[in-house]
Amino acid sequence: MAEKTKVLVDWDAEQKKIETEYKRKLAELKKMKRENEMVDRILTRGILPTLVLSIIYKEPSNGNEISTKISDITESAWQPSTGGIYPILKRLEKDGFVTGKWDDPDKRIKRIYTITERGSEELKHQKLNLIDNLNQTVKVFSSIIKSME
Repeated sequence: MAEKTKVLVDWDAEQKKIETEYKRKLAELKKMKRENEMVDRILTRGILPTLVLSIIYKEPSNGNEISTKISDITESAWQPSTGGIYPILKRLEKDGFVTGKWDDPDKRIKRIYTITERGSEELKHQKLNLIDNLNQTVKVFSSIIKSME
């Protein structure tokens, strides 16, 4: 009878170990998710509009194509959702930087966006600012990484 009790006690201890490990891993995943969300917010607010304009400048595209091209550019490290891209496209269209036309006006399945002359000028301006800001950011992060080594 004592052996059965010992097995139950060991089982309880093993169960607690598993639960503790599960909670630790869950906390790690939550932390990673928060960090990824933070990076995504920075990229979406600071870089995405310029990147969208740049992609459309090279080739007229729709929101799904833009999302895929960003994934290609970042080697699958970041693929913004079309839910984040379409509001930017609407704003760019409202500001006169792009024009959108349905590939088939009757079915209205894909809206293809093309950059305007005004959008090309805006892209030049945004790229200069963005590149300068990114270079400064990389410099700061490099200094932080060096200080941690």
